[in-house]
Amino acid sequence: MVLLLVAPLHAADRLVVISPSWEGIKVEFARAFSEWRRAKTGRPVLVDWRDMGGTSDDLRFILSEFRRSPETIGIDLFFGGGIDPYIELEKQGLLERCDLPPSVFEGIPADLAGLPVYDPGRRWFGAALSSFGILRNDEVLRTMKLPPPRTWRDLADPALRGWVGSGDPRNSGATHMVYESILQAYGWEEGWKVILGIGRNIRQFDRSNSAAAKGCALGNTVAAVVVDFYGQVQIAETGGKRMSLVIPDGESVLTADAMGILKGAPNRATARAFVEFVLSEEGQSLWMAPRGHPAGARNFSIERMSVRPSLYRKFAGISLVKTNPFRDLRPLRYDSALGVRRWSALNALLGAVVIDRSPAERVRMRVPLAEAEFDGVIAGDWNDPIRRSQIQLEWQALGRK
Repeated sequence: MVLLLVAPLHAADRLVVISPSWEGIKVEFARAFSEWRRAKTGRPVLVDWRDMGGTSDDLRFILSEFRRSPETIGIDLFFGGGIDPYIELEKQGLLERCDLPPSVFEGIPADLAGLPVYDPGRRWFGAALSSFGILRNDEVLRTMKLPPPRTWRDLADPALRGWVGSGDPRNSGATHMVYESILQAYGWEEGWKVILGIGRNIRQFDRSNSAAAKGCALGNTVAAVVVDFYGQVQIAETGGKRMSLVIPDGESVLTADAMGILKGAPNRATARAFVEFVLSEEGQSLWMAPRGHPAGARNFSIERMSVRPSLYRKFAGISLVKTNPFRDLRPLRYDSALGVRRWSALNALLGAVVIDRSPAERVRMRVPLAEAEFDGVIAGDWNDPIRRSQIQLEWQALGRK
């Protein structure tokens, strides 16, 4: 738990937020929101951040806590982690509607590349935009005379054996989105061939997406599958010449990194104000303006793609965010309903046939099962915990006969 005290306790409103976002985002948004709130109401805010280790961990925790306490879990807001977890929470009735003034949405498109930027029912809202790509250590690639990857399939090149980094999709929602995108971009059969090829090249599966990005910056790997902003942070920290980020054209999803007020939020008014701040031009400028700029972060570089198209023009030439997703990207037409439906089962299958395998076993592994069979598992007994454990044991036995 991270408690960011931005005002004396007796004088501050309180907000409890669970978020997989990295520390810099938490520090900068806690400060900026408290200052914004104080200017409007005279009352600052004490932001109490929680995190269980990553998006998937946070979602599991939220669902578990609501099973134990159906009316409230003492947490106001979920912040970050894509949109799939929010669609799941919405489906289970665990997000509260948050009605904001129409002026808040002026200049924010309702959708982008077929995906919603915010929920029409006002239960979740895109705080920033994310894409996923390949972070490359170009200096090491040149030194080792290795082929520079540009597509997910390129990461499966045997020449890169031991040189690829990845987070663990069971902990990292960003990493999960990469593997789901591969399956949707290439199709089930070919997508699994690509995933298994990447798995054979992985040096290690880090717990977080940010750790995989740092490993690439350190030269432990020459390429890593990353969410775009973790790649941009590493490029900024290394000076921008040693590294590059490639977003595979037509193979990577562009999605909103969402936020939503949880059912029974104890500080609902403050949570609503936080959502309003993040969507405002002032809140969105915090993503786009460079550190040290009057509109930007003060202590951490937190460059992210804004949901407001106008800010790409406003900060052109000074922002470290060089990609305008409304103009520059040709994203994968992502099926979010499919991604939500198989999120948990896909994590389990990835763990059983790739992540928890020895390098020798990964070399022998083939496409684990047909898509129809996998769909049948999800539609059948997957929600039964006893049967789910049996299925996972069956998957772990694949390829070991």
